[in-house]
Amino acid sequence: MEQYIYEDEYRGQKRKLLILSGEDGSGYRVFLQAKFIGLICPEVNKDIVIWRTDYDILKPIVRKIGEWIEKSN
Repeated sequence: MEQYIYEDEYRGQKRKLLILSGEDGSGYRVFLQAKFIGLICPEVNKDIVIWRTDYDILKPIVRKIGEWIEKSN
């Protein structure tokens, strides 16, 4: 299991998101202040990785988080 801390700003407030990879490779769970706020998953489409989520709170930043995870590896 991999663990990441993603920092950004939301409505003028800095926040830190804890991101944990799933053990079965099913995606990454995202937490804010110890509360689960969603799941993000990479989808490989030919040579491009597209990051997706079904959670509205993460939709505006899912691509940024995904690209940040890719660069961190």
